[in-house]
Amino acid sequence: MNDATDRHADRYGGPLVSRRTARVLLALGAAAFLAVVVYVGLQVSQNPVRSELLAYDHLADDVIAVDFQVTMDPGTAATCTIQALNKGRAQVGFVETEIPAQETRRSAHHVEISTQGDAVSAEIIDCTTR
Repeated sequence: MNDATDRHADRYGGPLVSRRTARVLLALGAAAFLAVVVYVGLQVSQNPVRSELLAYDHLADDVIAVDFQVTMDPGTAATCTIQALNKGRAQVGFVETEIPAQETRRSAHHVEISTQGDAVSAEIIDCTTR
């Protein structure tokens, strides 16, 4: 070390951990982060049913129509939960719809939701296998 480094260490103290310890801790943190990312990725990829909102249309002041697509293995039945939302993102309508077993992997569906107020949007909460 040089004189300036010695004066700096005398004034502020030395490092809390050595360089080697810091590298080991950094490597352990990176490994833990990578493990969490892999775990979450595996959990998401194992979901047997995927859904996608295609469109929604206001049929009346108290009815909103929702078109959505479900992707699942042929022969699988599912239940989808869809909600209608107002301007403040509060739920004003809700429906659970049964998707019967399909012959194709992707299928399009249509549902109408009765609302208790002005709905400005809709979203699919969840689709799960039965």
